[in-house]
Amino acid sequence: MREFFTAHAGRTLLAVSGGADSLALLRAAATLAPERVGVASIDHGLRAASADEVQAVRQLAAALGLGFHTASLGLRPGPAMEARARHARYAALETLRRGGGYAWIATAHTREDQAETLLMRLARGVALRGAGSIRARSGHILRPLLDVGRKDIETYVSAQGLHPARDPSNFDPLLLRARIRANVLPALVAAAGPASVKHLAGFAARAAEDEALLAEQASLGLERARVEGGLDAVAVRSLQGALRRRALVAWLAEAGVPASAALLSKVDAALARGGRCGLPGGRLLRSESGLLRIACPKGIPDSVTLKADAWVAFGDFRLRLDSQLLAGPAAFALEGELGPFRVRGRRPGDRVEAAAGRRRAVQDILVDARIPAEQRAAWPLLVEASGRVLWVVGLWPRARTDVQGKAVRAEATSASGLNGL
Repeated sequence: MREFFTAHAGRTLLAVSGGADSLALLRAAATLAPERVGVASIDHGLRAASADEVQAVRQLAAALGLGFHTASLGLRPGPAMEARARHARYAALETLRRGGGYAWIATAHTREDQAETLLMRLARGVALRGAGSIRARSGHILRPLLDVGRKDIETYVSAQGLHPARDPSNFDPLLLRARIRANVLPALVAAAGPASVKHLAGFAARAAEDEALLAEQASLGLERARVEGGLDAVAVRSLQGALRRRALVAWLAEAGVPASAALLSKVDAALARGGRCGLPGGRLLRSESGLLRIACPKGIPDSVTLKADAWVAFGDFRLRLDSQLLAGPAAFALEGELGPFRVRGRRPGDRVEAAAGRRRAVQDILVDARIPAEQRAAWPLLVEASGRVLWVVGLWPRARTDVQGKAVRAEATSASGLNGL
């Protein structure tokens, strides 16, 4: 593993939770390249024991003579907890990486993690991109243990006299990964032998390489198809299916449109025959006169990113991201939420957290508030970086005028928006 660290210029921040895998990463890195690593441990705030686990990592790092960094996230239980925790954790690690002058972040994903992720994605239905699962390097993230098996990790940790923390979520039967870890992977090993895990991980690595090549070719095809106002429909149609699909996904993503398999099929059909199809947020994809473009019906703006201390217009409102007390405008407090923050219109399936961990459909909130049907698609929603809806502006949760600290504030700019504030 020494080569893994020396092959990448700059220092590496080790992400250490206190579990067996991350303790193995910490101990090995401290032995092989102590001058090139520091340690980070994140307290999500979801379990009573998490603060003690961070403290144990701090003490071990100090004993090994390594720099230590930490962050407390204060997350709240609720829907999509795994995804929210993962997003918040990586955002916190990135902040620590930059603040500490590190070039890289190293996580302790193992061969079994790779196999479990592949099985999860196959079960949910993925294309080649999803089959690529976890990559040894992704942006600033390094994964030195991706070719190491969990049994080898546990043997090493025991031999080093380390005492790993036990995360109950790894054994929670409500979580798909935990069920695959406890039931599916052992059954596969029993049926096909221990080498099956290595074969799954190897397939995922090769799939990632293939996907990288296809994505590069699709990107080149997309650039060649760009014209004023959209894409050259003939150029896009001329791409082979695998490249065309990837080019369309990338193009839609630029416009803030998540491309599900069903939507991509509709877009491809409209492209092939010439015509139109609806997109989330009330927008419309048109394939006419050799041009493929996304149209915003009158009164329905695109999503906009909020900027600090600057008003942004959206429909019948104006909004701003503010860090100071501002008298007057109603506000939504940003308590532990992660930016960048955007404002966009409603999309099919949008939901927002309600009382007691339940969720309400945004459509129901708009209907209950007697918002006219023609205004609902353009009613502003505040969303965080992951796309989760935080605030149906002025409607749910109810805005306050006494918010201090970081908040998003909104004002109605016409009579149509006054009922919400």
